[in-house]
Formats: sequence, structure tokens, C-alpha cells
Amino acid sequence: MKTTKRFTLLFAILTLGVMAMSAHDNLIVEGSFAKLAGVKKLNVQIDWSYLHLYGHTPQEWVRVRNEEQPEWDAEKELEKELKPRWIDMVNVSNEKLNKKQIYLLPYSEEQEYTLTVSPHQVDRKGNVEAFCTITDYEGKTIVKFVLTGKGGIFGTLGNLWGDGFKSAGKNLAKILERHLQ
Repeated sequence: MKTTKRFTLLFAILTLGVMAMSAHDNLIVEGSFAKLAGVKKLNVQIDWSYLHLYGHTPQEWVRVRNEEQPEWDAEKELEKELKPRWIDMVNVSNEKLNKKQIYLLPYSEEQEYTLTVSPHQVDRKGNVEAFCTITDYEGKTIVKFVLTGKGGIFGTLGNLWGDGFKSAGKNLAKILERHLQ
């Protein structure tokens, strides 16, 4: 069973990589942005349940990280320093999108659509691969697409993640700008 899950995850990661290298329109995995034309506000949330760090589950990564650097509390680092860097993505996206009067907002029942970002892989340099899903207020999927972000070259792990999520934020803004107008 465990091997099947790992194989499925590996296949999903490889698929993400191939899709990310393909043409821009091929980033759409399912559905269409057509129904979202003219939408100006989206709820935004993060789903960490599919996350893998350097090919490890978060629990495996914490164990390996604690073995490599016992002076660090890897679990605290992951929860308090690394995961919060996803807000960098939202901030960078909003900087670009707000000029076009498009807004990514914390969850509000007033918004009809919700964007859920599900990071699947973050590597040692902070490169991010994620699936994004936009659903309507009933939870029906409108569109799924792949989002990538290029991490940094050097710096702390938090800085590298920040670079990756900022890059993903720029890419997200381009995708939404193009398809929501």
C-alpha cells in the first residue's frame, strides 16, 4: 500500500514537472477559466495535505532534518518559518492584480469563488510546484491548473521558500490576469 502511494505521488510530481515545462495554456489540467471571465475577487486558501519536501512527506522531512541538524527544531521551522511564506505568494499576486482591480482575499462567504493552492513539492532551493483549484460556492470545481515558482540560489531555507512563493505569486498573477479579464 505504501509503495502504491509513493508511486502515485511520484507520478503526480512528474506530471506536474512535464506540465510546467509545456506551453502556458497547457497549465490547465481540468475545466476552463471561461466561467470566471470578469470575476474580480477570489477567496484564497492553502492546502498543505499533499506537500512533499525534497521527495519526503513532511514527517519524513522533519526526521531527516533533525538528524542532519539536531540543533534545529525542524517541526517548528516547518510550521512557524517555512509554511507561512505562502503569504508572500498572495502579497506578490495582489501587488500585480490589484492594479487590474482583481483581489485575492482571505476566506469570506461573500465571494462566489475560492482559489485553493495545494503545494505538492518544494525542493532544496525553494522551487515550488503546486496544483491550484478554483471552486464555486457549492464546492464545484471550475478549473484546475498547475502553478510553479522558482526558488533562490542561496540563503536560509526560509528565504529560499520565500523566493519560490514570490515567484509563484508572479506566475499566479499572470495566469489570473490573463484569464479573468
